[in-house]
Amino acid sequence: MEKQTVEPRTYGNDCEDCTGPQKIDVLRFQRAIRAITGKWKIEIVCSLVAGPMRFGELRRALPGITQHMLTEQLRDLARNGIVIRTAYADVPPRVEYGLSQAGIDLMPTFATLRDWALRYESQLAD
Repeated sequence: MEKQTVEPRTYGNDCEDCTGPQKIDVLRFQRAIRAITGKWKIEIVCSLVAGPMRFGELRRALPGITQHMLTEQLRDLARNGIVIRTAYADVPPRVEYGLSQAGIDLMPTFATLRDWALRYESQLAD
C-alpha cells in the first residue's frame, strides 16, 4: 500500500455544507470504541474468528494473558453483545465462547482499520 504524507485536508465544492457528525453520532462512536478496546479484547475477538473456543484454549492462544484478565475481558465482550458464552450441562461443566453476529460484523471494520494502519504506519506513534 502506498504511504501517505501528512498534508492539510482540502475540501472541494462537494462539501460546502459539511458540518461533521452530530453530537449523538460522536457518543455512539465512543460507545462502540469502548466496546472493542481494552487490553486483549481485539486479540480475543480475532482468536474467535475461526470458531468457538473453550476458556483454556483461548488462554493458550493468548500467551501472556492472565486468567483474571481473560475472564474480565470475556465478560465485558459478552455484556456488549460481541461474544456469546455458552454453558453446557456436561460433567465436568463445559463453557465455550464464540462470536455473535455483532462480533462477526466487526471483521470488515477491523480489515479497514488494518488497511488504514498500513497506509499511515510511518506516522503512527507506538
